[in-house]
Amino acid sequence: MRINARRVEKIRVQDEEVEEVNEFVCLGAKVSKDGGGTEDIKNRLSKARGAFQNLTKVWNTRSITKITKINLFKTLVRSVLLYKSETWKMTKCEEKKLDAFQSKCLRRILRIMWPTRVSNKEIIHIASVNRISDKIRRRQWNWIGHVLRGDKSIDCMVALGWQPEEKRAVGRPKTTWRRTVETERREAGWRNLGTARAAAKDKETWRENVKALCTYLHDQQ
Repeated sequence: MRINARRVEKIRVQDEEVEEVNEFVCLGAKVSKDGGGTEDIKNRLSKARGAFQNLTKVWNTRSITKITKINLFKTLVRSVLLYKSETWKMTKCEEKKLDAFQSKCLRRILRIMWPTRVSNKEIIHIASVNRISDKIRRRQWNWIGHVLRGDKSIDCMVALGWQPEEKRAVGRPKTTWRRTVETERREAGWRNLGTARAAAKDKETWRENVKALCTYLHDQQ
């Protein structure tokens, strides 16, 4: 896979030409030439829908309580969706898609059908769960805290502090994982990466700061 490469010559290993692809799956995550997480988000949504459909008999049965069903949804469906979500670059559109998927599933579990007008915000409150977008944001910052507590020489830490030498192209910058993280860092009150690194040293305080980044914090899973 070539990303922003100027050279177009074919790569050969022991006289065998290496196949060039636009995307591939590595450890269950889809990596695409365009970068970001759009293709992987589509892939995880597809897998989560399949996991939800496989449990149709569970959602339809009345012998299982709604609380148990919601716990099964968190464990067997939401965990499939959130795999590797710490590294996703998400746009507002993608956040809405992820939140809409969870709301649709919860409506099915809670038996809230179409003519009944209940907002997604009320659904979240009734089910006592977090929005998917907030859940992902929390996972991302928990992972970032783990990286910040590590040695400065590790690859992830170097990538967080790296600055490109060339000037950015004219126009509105693209939404990237790093730009999103930097915006949220400033909103949290950390002026720079060094300030965030110092804050991450205290795990308990860091957890409280991460919670403040999320609108809803109903469940701990």
